[in-house]
Amino acid sequence: MTDRIERLEAQVNALAQGWLRLAAILEVEGLVTPGRIDRALRPVQWPGQPIEAEATKTLAWLCDQLAEARDTRRISAGG
Repeated sequence: MTDRIERLEAQVNALAQGWLRLAAILEVEGLVTPGRIDRALRPVQWPGQPIEAEATKTLAWLCDQLAEARDTRRISAGG
């Protein structure tokens, strides 16, 4: 069971990294206004579902990571 959980965790981490990179590319290429993805995703909820708290927390974490990456790019660009 532990191997299965570790594989699942690795898959989720890969999906998160892929999502963050895709979102960053969309912003960098000007295809999405910076911050728009965050604003669209933060209010997402799974009402009445047993995953609500963890899902909401994870989605907020992803948005925070995207915002941090955006800030880092802005600082690296000198402004």
